[in-house]
Formats: sequence, C-alpha cells, structure tokens
Amino acid sequence: MKLLLTNDDGFSADGIKTLARHLSDAGHEVWIFAPDRNRSAASNRITMDKPLRIKEHGQRVYSCSGMPADCVITALKSGIIGSNVDAVLSGINRGANIGTDILYSGTAAAARQAVLYGVPGIAFSVRSSDGLWRYDAMAHFASSNLSSLISLTHTANGDGTPDGLCVFVNVNGLSLDRYGGASFADEISFREYRDAVHVLAGPDGDRYSFFCGGDIVTHGGDASDNAVCEKGFVAVSRIYAEVRAAKGVDGISFSV
Repeated sequence: MKLLLTNDDGFSADGIKTLARHLSDAGHEVWIFAPDRNRSAASNRITMDKPLRIKEHGQRVYSCSGMPADCVITALKSGIIGSNVDAVLSGINRGANIGTDILYSGTAAAARQAVLYGVPGIAFSVRSSDGLWRYDAMAHFASSNLSSLISLTHTANGDGTPDGLCVFVNVNGLSLDRYGGASFADEISFREYRDAVHVLAGPDGDRYSFFCGGDIVTHGGDASDNAVCEKGFVAVSRIYAEVRAAKGVDGISFSV
C-alpha cells in the first residue's frame, strides 16, 4: 500500500520513525509528511494566512511548517507525494490520546482530516507510566492489522462529497514491549484536566497568563478506552469525524 505518515510530535520524532520502519519492512510504500516541530494540542487548526515551508529530508520524507491537518491537506492536495494514497497513519504519538484528549490532539486531527478528504485515517498513541517510550509493539500492531484497521474507517467520497458520517480510527496503548491483546473500546473516557492558569503583571504594564498543566483524572467504565489500555491491551475506537447535533428539547420555544 501507499501510506502517508504524519504526527504532531514532528517529523524527526521516534514514534513516526519506528512506525515508518515497521511498515517499510512489511513492503509498503511509506511517505512521511509531518510538522517541522512539535505541534501537540494543535487540534484541527489549519494555516490560512501565510505560506507553508516544505523541506525534503531524503527519500519520501518531508517536513512542513504547518499543523498536522495542514500536513494532510498539503500532502493529499498538492501533488508532492503523487496520488492514490491508500491510508493516512498518524503517530505514533508520545502520550495518550484517549477520551477528551481527542478534541485537542493534533494526532487525532490528522486522521480526522484524512477521512474528510476521502482517505482512511488511523491515529496511534502510547502512554508511558515509567518514563520510557517504547514504540515497537504499537508499530507491530499497526503493521500486522493494517487492513482490518482501514476497514473500520468510513470516508467521504474521493471528491469530498459526503457518504454518510465519516469515521476515523483511534488506537491507544501503554508503552509496553508486548500487549496482552487488543479490543474495541466502545466508550470514550472523560478526561478531567486539573490545570491552572497563573497571571503575572509584566514590566510593560500588561498582564501575562501562563498555562500550568495539572493532574488528569480519567472517568469511564470497563469498556472505555482508558480501561482497555490499563489492562495492557490495545484499545481500538471508531470516532465520528463530524460534529453531531444533539436533539432539540420539547417545551422550549423561541421568540424573534
């Protein structure tokens, strides 16, 4: 298959390099088109007000000054990597992308952008509890199950017109040398971010805010993506790419 790899950790990150190596060893045609620096928590932001700088770093390896979604858009629409990409694989991310993380994740956003453009998109992430980052087991899972993972996506038509609700796949696991198995995670956890913002007065008279990341408390049942990961399994979730509206409420009327 012809595969486009991207991420939000940057084109030189260990996760994307490990994923590329495993897929290349399996005989796939691998292209890397990823941010030139860390773009974590960029979500689905795209750059519309300035040109993007694209640099070639060897055969089929490109960096881009934009966001993860920019990388997918540019790679698929510019002709730089040619056409007929079979799938977009994002990651392997250095850190979890479970539950509410998916809203903020540039890794997940790249997979989301892919399915909206008619190409299967799959995001991969690992979480470390001991400070060691092991990517080989997740890369092996990706390579060994690629066709099945692609089959779980649902994309727009090739011309971008809708064909039902688009679905990308989000894959998570702990940073382990080997997984005990893999299963669907049909419940998406809720992540409670106990962050803080500190505001200080600057010498110029303006105030400056500093984001301070805090502890994360994860809520969810036994079928949640977090619970599956905690068992030492790979958690596979199918995620809707589009925003879905909640139903209206009976008894509420509006005046104009």
